[in-house]
Amino acid sequence: MTHPETLPDKVRFSIVILTYARDAVLAQTLERLASHIGGRTDCELILIDNNTDAVDRSDQLAPFPVRQVVWNGANKGVVARNQGFAAAKGEFVVLLDDDVFVETPDMLERFAALFEEDPALGAITVRKYVRGETRRRVDLIPHTDKSIDLTRSFLTFRFVGGCVGFRLRALRETGGFLPDFFYGLEEIELSYRLIDLGWKILYTPDIVCEELEHPSGRRPKRDVQTDRLANKFIISFLRMPQPYVWINMIAFVPYAYLFARGEMDVAGAIRQFRAWLKKPGRPERRPIGSRAVRYIRSCGGAVWR
Repeated sequence: MTHPETLPDKVRFSIVILTYARDAVLAQTLERLASHIGGRTDCELILIDNNTDAVDRSDQLAPFPVRQVVWNGANKGVVARNQGFAAAKGEFVVLLDDDVFVETPDMLERFAALFEEDPALGAITVRKYVRGETRRRVDLIPHTDKSIDLTRSFLTFRFVGGCVGFRLRALRETGGFLPDFFYGLEEIELSYRLIDLGWKILYTPDIVCEELEHPSGRRPKRDVQTDRLANKFIISFLRMPQPYVWINMIAFVPYAYLFARGEMDVAGAIRQFRAWLKKPGRPERRPIGSRAVRYIRSCGGAVWR
């Protein structure tokens, strides 16, 4: 079920939000966003509704003159974001989670200025913090060097979800997210394909957002962390060149186990990976090429991680 509104010819920005089981927090996210861009006709809001109920949520988008709602009737996972990318009319796409509050009122102008400055820029990852967290969250740092200075901009080779800006052409070239991942680390896999196509990724601290990490719609932590480890195995197999693929698969296990504080089924993740290897029609192994490897190193990154 799709509810498109009439689209003007001058849509420049497309904001894509995927939602599932978070009506209350989604309303807050949209309210915050409307306070920044409500009433604008140069941007469209595309809501991808993964809820199973047949509730029409288009009324929540009333502050946004240009809007679309795509209702799936099932929780398709993160790959449903591709529906938003396919429907997007803007030159630039902002992927926003349904529990992320944008704190930078001129976010769209900042994204556009950075993209215009460098035609090779395919994605922009922003400064994000989690409500209530006081420790440095290494999983939110879009780099393998977790001591990197987050108060300055830098070129990088991966993006962190929550609030990300893309050049639509770059997304279309990659094909978007793979259907092999229901949830977890899908951003890293897409990042590999972006840089392998020659696109750059930039981190900027000048766009800030707050993530709630709202528990609604989330599976138990142990299951989520197990899936993330299985996904990491898949990503390493698909995209990491030799000999880094095996180093990464072995070295990531203790790191992930420590980060999850033991709430992870390592054997279960290995079983998931082995089942994926036997899956008919799964993607073939296509590791990143030498150009992408050189780019990672030029950014100060570690290829094996």
